[in-house]
Amino acid sequence: MRKRPIFGINILIFVFLFSGCKWGDKKEGRQSPDLFTDTLSVFIETLPEESIEASPEKSKIAQQLSDLGLVDIHTIDPLIVVDLKYATTDNFTGQILYEGLSEAYFQPDVAVMLSKARKYLQDTLPGANLIIYDAARPLSIQKIIWEKVKDTPYRHYVANPERTGMHNYGAAVDLTIIDANGTPLDMGTPFDHFGRAAGNREAELVAEGLLTPQHVRNRQLLRYVMIKAGFRPISGEWWHFNACSFNEAKKRYNIILID
Repeated sequence: MRKRPIFGINILIFVFLFSGCKWGDKKEGRQSPDLFTDTLSVFIETLPEESIEASPEKSKIAQQLSDLGLVDIHTIDPLIVVDLKYATTDNFTGQILYEGLSEAYFQPDVAVMLSKARKYLQDTLPGANLIIYDAARPLSIQKIIWEKVKDTPYRHYVANPERTGMHNYGAAVDLTIIDANGTPLDMGTPFDHFGRAAGNREAELVAEGLLTPQHVRNRQLLRYVMIKAGFRPISGEWWHFNACSFNEAKKRYNIILID
């Protein structure tokens, strides 16, 4: 198969250089003077030296997400692992919700932040990697998920589609850490666990025997690399991180509206 040079990826830097949750200073429209140097260095450090093979034909949903300006994380950082749970039945709904989708899509600047987090992780724990469980989520899928929980005690774990959520802007990620063998670190609960043990009151949870100190250390490592890259954790789900505030996301991005 003919190889595709990486220069197209570098062009993406310039196209999306001035968008995003994190990089502007407080005065709208102005950017940090170190933005260009910092962004370019991230790509130089994270992209492999070898060329990237041409991608296979995209699924319908992948093409729709791409048409909206979102990017496949593997065009930014091919080393991050992707295992979209809602593209399988291995999720709390028991349904395949992302038919034919195997790629994790994000706003371009969010994808760059994730690449930084992956590098920070591997500098801290060599051989470890990030594995993404959920990424950009169309509002139509949000409605399906909401219908599953709206009349249950678990409704506060899912954003009401009438108000939208961060996944619906391509500005949130659900993920965890895997070791050098590809095994997820034990965080004390699985992904999408609806219960107190998934929350951040970890000292209490250890005292109650719901978590161990090792579970807490694993979560702290995940939070450390994600926060260092600019993400924000939330209180009730150890796996969920936002790239910016909800108000910032609404100002900067469009809701993902596809069939």
